[in-house]
Amino acid sequence: MKKNWKVWIAICAGFVFFSGSVLAAATGPRIFINNIEFAGSAFKLKMDEGTAMVSLRSLVEQLRGKVTYKDNSIYVTMPESSNLSMQVRSLENALEAESPEEAVRTWIRGVQKRSGAIQYAVLSPDLRQKTKQEFEDHFWVTGVSSPHMGKVEHLHTKEVSPDKVQVSFDYPLVVMNGTIGKGSACILVEKINRESSDYWAISDIALKDPGDTGIMIGARKLEQ
Repeated sequence: MKKNWKVWIAICAGFVFFSGSVLAAATGPRIFINNIEFAGSAFKLKMDEGTAMVSLRSLVEQLRGKVTYKDNSIYVTMPESSNLSMQVRSLENALEAESPEEAVRTWIRGVQKRSGAIQYAVLSPDLRQKTKQEFEDHFWVTGVSSPHMGKVEHLHTKEVSPDKVQVSFDYPLVVMNGTIGKGSACILVEKINRESSDYWAISDIALKDPGDTGIMIGARKLEQ
């Protein structure tokens, strides 16, 4: 019995040593796609002076796409989800605002239509990062059927700095065809500098009552 224990201990020790060697050999960049880790060897990962190089075919096929080489050209076909992603990106680019008022008007329309996607499109990169998960959790639908944000008549604009503008407005709370109250909003819009072209995006949303129209994502209570 004692000999068996010695053999078992020796086997365990050997396994630990072997595992440690494998881990040591596997040190280096790790590949994650949608937070799921993949073996670097599956993509033939190589590092060249800080640049990660992987096999185009293995990467595309892992994403359920197809790579074809024909007539000295490479053709990549991606699944429908990739086409939809490009479509969404194109729509978001088209909604980028050229003025602070345009950004706020677009956001208001998103609230009125209960479209989280429209609201998200005019948020700043930082506010997008903070709110994306919540939008996804609500399947990109916000608000409730009633009360909802009615027509906004006037926007009041105040320059905070050359790259920051505060836009405030009141809005009716509408149920069916009747108004039951009034809400107030104060929105900070910032110019986002980009190499290709600058645009305006919402960086802060403050409402008198963030819950007066139901699910409202990214807003805080307006300080009186």
